[in-house]
Amino acid sequence: MASSSTVICGVCESQHMTTKADFWCPECDEGLCSQCLKHHNASKGTRNHGVIPVDNYKQLPMSIVNISQHCSQHDRKFQNYCPHHESLCCPLCIQSNHASCVGILSLENVIQTAKTSVLLESLDKNLKYIKLNIETVVKDRKQNLVEIQKQRQKWYDEIKQVRNKINEHLDTLEQRILLDLYAAEKKVISQIEDLLGKLAQNTENVNSMEINISAIKDYASDLQAFLGSKMIETEIQKYEIYMQSLFDDGSSRKIDINCKIADKITDLLSTVTSLGSISIESNSPLVVLKTGKEIQAQTRSLQHVPLSTINDITMTLESKFIFSGITGCSIFSTGDIILIDHGNYRLLILKKDGTLKSDIPMLPKDPVDVTCINDKTVAVSFPYSKQIQIIKVSTIIVERTIKTAGSCYGLCYSDGYLLCCEYRRGIQKVNMSDNCSSTLVKDNTLSSWSYVATSKDKIVYTNSSQHTVTCCSLAGEKMWEYKDQSVRSPQGISVDKDSNVYIASTGNNNIIVLSSDRKQARKLLGKDDGISKPYGLAFGIKEENLLVGNTNGPSLYRLS
Repeated sequence: MASSSTVICGVCESQHMTTKADFWCPECDEGLCSQCLKHHNASKGTRNHGVIPVDNYKQLPMSIVNISQHCSQHDRKFQNYCPHHESLCCPLCIQSNHASCVGILSLENVIQTAKTSVLLESLDKNLKYIKLNIETVVKDRKQNLVEIQKQRQKWYDEIKQVRNKINEHLDTLEQRILLDLYAAEKKVISQIEDLLGKLAQNTENVNSMEINISAIKDYASDLQAFLGSKMIETEIQKYEIYMQSLFDDGSSRKIDINCKIADKITDLLSTVTSLGSISIESNSPLVVLKTGKEIQAQTRSLQHVPLSTINDITMTLESKFIFSGITGCSIFSTGDIILIDHGNYRLLILKKDGTLKSDIPMLPKDPVDVTCINDKTVAVSFPYSKQIQIIKVSTIIVERTIKTAGSCYGLCYSDGYLLCCEYRRGIQKVNMSDNCSSTLVKDNTLSSWSYVATSKDKIVYTNSSQHTVTCCSLAGEKMWEYKDQSVRSPQGISVDKDSNVYIASTGNNNIIVLSSDRKQARKLLGKDDGISKPYGLAFGIKEENLLVGNTNGPSLYRLS
């Protein structure tokens, strides 16, 4: 806003008088008192000036107040406007800088409709859109904060659970080894006490023989002394032999109890330095910012009209291919088709009409699914070998191999990440820039031959053994789960532009479409259409067609 301080009348001030201004003349760029305004309005040169009250002038932003109506270079009043340079011009400006410009306009005519112009109205709308975008982002960020707190609590509980399980396991191991320790001590005590008992008895006998020898010396006859000595000698030899046997059989050896802590436990103390690692991941934003121009353009153009319901979808067969045993498929943006021939361990690249472009042998011999990374590169899953290969199809070169912790079946690519269905672990997220993986969706019930796909703001995946289709947010939070008799042993899965979900129901030999809100489901193709054990599915966004990876020959259908 303009300064709230007192505005002085410029005319009076030039006459060395200080009078408070009640009005402001933008063209004269000075204040006017009521008396001077009368002369201002009466003068021929100023009577048409747009005078405004000072209070209104004070409401203007300083950036607007500071706009000068005079050329700073020539000290002349601006009288024209050059559309080519989008600049105001005084008469001297036209001579010096705009002599060759065509279409110089009168400034008076240009500014007549400034306040009612489409531009001002458009700017006002754009500001409203900006405010709306800010509110949308603020709401999204606050929601993200709520999700972060939930995630923190979730991982906190899991960390505590892991710690408790470790403690319980160590407590059990401690009890076992302590019982073994007490049993060893008891055994040693029993052995030593048994020996001490025998030695005590022998000591009594030795003492008795000492008494007998003393009696013989004092009271026995010579014959008795001779024979008694022989008898005692025999007994002493027995005790000497017994004592020697204690050394020979190890009974007199020192006994120790030792305890060797398992190597894996000591390794745990030295090598395991943390229970895990915490990372922060940035995913594609869930909010879409739009400008006023984009919204207006969308109202004028309806290039893609969303299907009202899934009942409006029709399937027209375009091509059927002769290859069998297809378990994975994808479509390049060029329209070329990629197939995984699982039975013959090869990757096939076809034109839309079925012409074979490339036949690439696969090693190891267990390829299952394929996804496009770009028009030159694909990723192929090898579940039995626990790896994913990144292959440049033009040169048939394996650019790199990504090792997986478990068996990875279905996979898809989105925004620099690979998502793969890992057997009994869930959906794994692999960063293509560093090959680092993390668990996006933990699901220890995830079966083999499960597939995954992404849409604008969510992830969908199948679980063949559980007969379910699950939808999650891009952050991995479960949104819904679909289970119905129409979907048995679901495998391949794909999503169209309207977020409708296409499912290969291998158990029912049909293709099902599920509405984006999962409230409607419909069979699109079945046995009568030649569907038999469908595995992979791929949706071609550019031409809106669906590729079905049948085991008896893949087919391409146009959606309309």
